[in-house]
Amino acid sequence: MSKLPKKRKRKSPKTKDQYTKTDWFKWLWPVFSRYIRVRDCLATTGTVTHGKCVTCGRTLAFSKLQAGHFIPGRTDAILFDEDQVHAQCYRCNIKLQGMWHKYFLFMQAKFGLDRIMDMIANCESEMEYTREWFEISNEYYENEILRMKAEVRD
Repeated sequence: MSKLPKKRKRKSPKTKDQYTKTDWFKWLWPVFSRYIRVRDCLATTGTVTHGKCVTCGRTLAFSKLQAGHFIPGRTDAILFDEDQVHAQCYRCNIKLQGMWHKYFLFMQAKFGLDRIMDMIANCESEMEYTREWFEISNEYYENEILRMKAEVRD
């Protein structure tokens, strides 16, 4: 005879003061990712509905794009670095592990080798994130998304 599953204890919702750094990262990431994809869709196709993958060049629907990092690992120093995150398709970002060799060529054309070397040198830097930084960043990216979408409509 199988045992009945144990009842889970209900956790009371966390207040903002109880959030961990991981909670704040999970809260900001979807907004930052949406900002990156809107920015790159507008830059590559002029619309917010479709964009090009920076590594393979395929044009895909907004919902099929991801915010892929140039330097892998998602360390604190690079996780929210706008210069190191660009729209990529799932295939390039996940299945082909970022398609680093093509991403490098894209970054070299966009920023130059000196800037890339700075990014690599600083990718392990320690960052001190605060609750205020997350709140300000969230508001900034939400406002930027609205601004970019409004510019397309005008």
